[in-house]
Amino acid sequence: MKLVYQSTDQTKGVNKLGTFDEYTLHFYKDTEVSVIVKLRNYGEFLLGFVDGRIASENPFMRRKSFSGKGSIAITIDEIEGIHSLMANYQHNDWWTRPHFDPDLTKLPAQTVSLLWESDSTYYRLLPVSGPVFRTDLKGGGGAEGKGMSVMLSSYQGGLQRVEALAFVLGIGDDPYTLADRTTDAALKELDYPVLPRERKSYPEVLDYLGWCSWDAFYQKVDERGVLAKAEEFNDLGLPVRWMMIDDGWSTIKEGKLQGFDANIDKFPEGIAHTVAMLKDKYGVKWVGVWHTIVGYWGGIHPDSSLAKTLGHYLYRTADGSLVPYPDPAIGFGFWHAWHGYLQRQGINFVKVDSQAAINNFLQYERSVGASSAAAHQAIEASVALHFDNTMINCMGMAAENIWHRPKSAVSRNSDDFMPKSQNGFREHALQNAYNSYYHGSFYWGDWDMFWTINHDDQQNAVLRAISGGPVYISDALGQTNPSLLLPLLYNDGKLIRCARTALPTMDCLTKDPTRDAVPLKIWNYAGEAGIIAAFHIGEGGKTLACSLSASDIPSFTDKRVVLYEYFSQACRLLEPGESLSFMLEPDACKLFLLVEVKGKVTPLGLVNKYASPHAIMNQWSKEGSDTIRLREGGRFAFHMQGVPTRVLANGEEQQLISIGNDVFEIVCDGFQQEVVIEINWD
Repeated sequence: MKLVYQSTDQTKGVNKLGTFDEYTLHFYKDTEVSVIVKLRNYGEFLLGFVDGRIASENPFMRRKSFSGKGSIAITIDEIEGIHSLMANYQHNDWWTRPHFDPDLTKLPAQTVSLLWESDSTYYRLLPVSGPVFRTDLKGGGGAEGKGMSVMLSSYQGGLQRVEALAFVLGIGDDPYTLADRTTDAALKELDYPVLPRERKSYPEVLDYLGWCSWDAFYQKVDERGVLAKAEEFNDLGLPVRWMMIDDGWSTIKEGKLQGFDANIDKFPEGIAHTVAMLKDKYGVKWVGVWHTIVGYWGGIHPDSSLAKTLGHYLYRTADGSLVPYPDPAIGFGFWHAWHGYLQRQGINFVKVDSQAAINNFLQYERSVGASSAAAHQAIEASVALHFDNTMINCMGMAAENIWHRPKSAVSRNSDDFMPKSQNGFREHALQNAYNSYYHGSFYWGDWDMFWTINHDDQQNAVLRAISGGPVYISDALGQTNPSLLLPLLYNDGKLIRCARTALPTMDCLTKDPTRDAVPLKIWNYAGEAGIIAAFHIGEGGKTLACSLSASDIPSFTDKRVVLYEYFSQACRLLEPGESLSFMLEPDACKLFLLVEVKGKVTPLGLVNKYASPHAIMNQWSKEGSDTIRLREGGRFAFHMQGVPTRVLANGEEQQLISIGNDVFEIVCDGFQQEVVIEINWD
């Protein structure tokens, strides 16, 4: 039913978000159906509210109601001046990916974030998934099929009232702060028990190198294989500090969970025995297990002992599936029972998969907002109690999942790593880089496991190095290359993790690096330095002509920096406004460090590590010398005008190596703990 615009009211007001002008647009169809759209303008952002009603004069008569899917569509005929855009859309039940065509009519259905550029100004339209309704964007719907539509859906049906914060529209010169600001405005207005990423705590476990059983064994995982891999890591001297036992360990029947115990054929002495062996014999500090948001893929088996003993915590859907009850207080009872059992077996954390299936199980019975909020609140309460909030969210990039997790800090940021796909890295890197634009405002992204012996192993290692999230491998027995991993971590297994979620640089943020003859450049911070990874993921097999400048790092625009490339060890000074040109071969990558020049000595850190400045703990100067404290030893490099008279490491004089352009290196890898470097000059 198409409603007709009637009138607009204008008022002013003040609330917790600031001073605003509010425009109320009225739409009617006779007296039966009405929709009010309120646009609350705060200057740098605008909130869009929808209030739709269907009048029913005779409640005993057959009633009209809003459709469960596409309850209300707000059509926008045209947006002028779009030079380029980047949208994130849900392309299947579980994952999102980017879209770049500036023709709004081609905007994919289930678009969950839209960024566009117009005359060096960025606009960000963020659909909101609220307590009841989920909002999406899609192309077309305007006059003559032009423009786009803002779609509100409850996935429930039977509702005669649609009341929701539908979207946030922001404007600004910095697209990165724009993403965080629009997300924060929506969360504050909703008054949710959901925190943005910057207010969450990153789990200690995931600050260390890990291993997951999935691509090593898939569903054939068993105790013997897991213990054999742990022994292999010990033999290699690789400090893998946590291990995840993925799908295949559970007791199941007909695709449904039968019990809390591990499969007795695979783990004959129980999961507690496996955990004890990993920790006591092989020095693994933390062990995690996998399960889905409903226990197993198909839920809980109705004839199981779980169904009998915990039935009051379970809910039978219309199709007969048995799932944790879609009420946070009741559903918590199931997770509390299972997680309590797992904790007693020595398990330290969980990976929770298949999260976007919540709406598949419960649509038509619960609204999409209510069912997802209940599921996430219940499970996170249990994880907080038993596992210190440590969980990896997975298969949950549907908007209702992203918007309803209260405190969990880490969520998968892309579709699976596909080790056997020859061109799998192209899509994997594309999804992770661009999904991070909207997803990173809520979570640290998990860019998934990878193989250290693979046709894309080097690129995958660099991608994880800059991601800012967990780093874990899924190598099979006998298939681990430690040398690929050592640049990612310290001697004790702690990750050299970048400071925030990695993002595409501004010059490729609204371009498609698979088709537009541009590199995929991703930036982050390593300590106080900037770091940029450049990948050639384009089609056609042609070498790319690329450029890089300090302005690729948002806060480095006016800085004079030392530029160092990890693989070639090439280095030079880069003045403000100056750029570096370089060539990038197909399927190749480069890794650049940008360190601001502040004094006579500019330390680059441990250049045997990908994010080398991370190792710099502090620096101080006095007449004739600079002192730098490093987390551990290695290949230490620094920039200095002139030549030092001597360099000491923990009081021992070191041989000085010149690597060109006033950059010097010393090798102090004999020191396993902290190292104090003293650089002297006349």
